[in-house]
Amino acid sequence: MGLRQFIDNLRYLGRYNIKSMQNDVLVVKNGLDFMKYEINDDLKSLAVPKILDTRQTIDYLLEHSDKSLARFGDGEVFLIKNQSIPFQTASPELSKRLTEVLTSKNDKVEIGLPTLMCLSVRDYDMRLKDFTRRFWGANSDWLIKQIDLNRTYLNTAFTAPTDDAEILNGIRMLWKDKDITVICGDRVIKKVKYNVFDCAKSVEYIYAPTVNAFDKYDEILQRAKSVPKDRLICIVLGPTATVLAYDLALLGYRALDIGHVVKSYDLFLSNNGNIDMDDKQFAAFWAKD
Repeated sequence: MGLRQFIDNLRYLGRYNIKSMQNDVLVVKNGLDFMKYEINDDLKSLAVPKILDTRQTIDYLLEHSDKSLARFGDGEVFLIKNQSIPFQTASPELSKRLTEVLTSKNDKVEIGLPTLMCLSVRDYDMRLKDFTRRFWGANSDWLIKQIDLNRTYLNTAFTAPTDDAEILNGIRMLWKDKDITVICGDRVIKKVKYNVFDCAKSVEYIYAPTVNAFDKYDEILQRAKSVPKDRLICIVLGPTATVLAYDLALLGYRALDIGHVVKSYDLFLSNNGNIDMDDKQFAAFWAKD
């Protein structure tokens, strides 16, 4: 019968007074008991992308110093579908560019995807369960149709909040003792106490708008092109970073879209490794800067 058909049958039964329908109640009970076999059968044909875990992603980037990284998450999915997010208004041009990057086969650029799109969240907290089941429940099948299932992707969330010091130290090794240029929102660095880039040999900053950075994309790209190509470029600029890392890689730079790592590192040190957040702190962390 298949899991989807079984659920449709449950919906059909829900139209009636099941309590008065003993035979149907028995069908439902036995059907629920049997569901594990239905699910197992469906899983045999389930298309799941190959996505490295956090440690594997960091190790890959450390071992392949010629590779750039462009990351995709829920914000990029919204924007590809021409739906705005709090810090970036949607546009046909941005949708087109994000789609170009997502489907690119250029070997200079690795693509990051979120493991949550195809991962059980059984052991996660309720906030993450709720978000994942709502958003990725509606969008994972769509995203899987856009990508190459024969390709191995890096993990978008390797820069997310973590209580694992080894993960953060591994990320910092990407620019330790290197000359780097950070392209970021004009308020990001000012808001943190602990600077994740303090282990670099030298750091220069190119500031861009925190909100609607893609509206100034041509200007940001021109400024980035003035950076010497022997400098590593780290980008903290939301969905604009995804496109910028890709374009810079094609121009011969190594550019890494590093997402939330600035705030993640600061959160870890500010709270002595405890990254538990109440609802207000959680909303503040993921809000626009």
